[in-house]
Amino acid sequence: MRAAVEVFSELGLAATVPDVAARAGVGKATVYRNFPSRGELLTAVMERQLHWFDTIATAALHNPDPADGFRLLITSWLDRIVANRLVQDVMRTRTLASAEIQIEHITAIVDQVVVRAQQAGAVRLDVTPADLRTMMSGCAQRLVETGQQDVDSRLRFTRLILDAFRPPTGTGPGEGPAPAG
Repeated sequence: MRAAVEVFSELGLAATVPDVAARAGVGKATVYRNFPSRGELLTAVMERQLHWFDTIATAALHNPDPADGFRLLITSWLDRIVANRLVQDVMRTRTLASAEIQIEHITAIVDQVVVRAQQAGAVRLDVTPADLRTMMSGCAQRLVETGQQDVDSRLRFTRLILDAFRPPTGTGPGEGPAPAG
């Protein structure tokens, strides 16, 4: 399974059973004994990936500090999406119908993280959870398309996303410009 996760992360939906077998140092038959079809192997790998996203989203939701939870979510997710070709392919093509229920569950948690951060004053009130998903997936896709998958690029775009969602300064009580005079 570890080899399958690595290969699908690197090659995405283009990964084959022979690729996985070679990485694991076993024959194709060994892989097929454990996973009767490539589809079942792909589903098992994607379930592992989705479990990771669910764990991070849940940790972000239950973080005592909503702002820290939001930052954890953005930082962890963008890094994983950009570095993992399978996640990119599945997000783009929605080819795994079996993952849809899990994706919907994770999306609901992410929505709660955003709303909770908004209520705490850590995220702009004029954005929606859908805006976050659009920005995250768009930035991740563009970084991959342009070959900017290095750590520095991922960190820069993480900061840009966090900055875009930060509430504007000078809008709260007592935060406006000093009176003239």
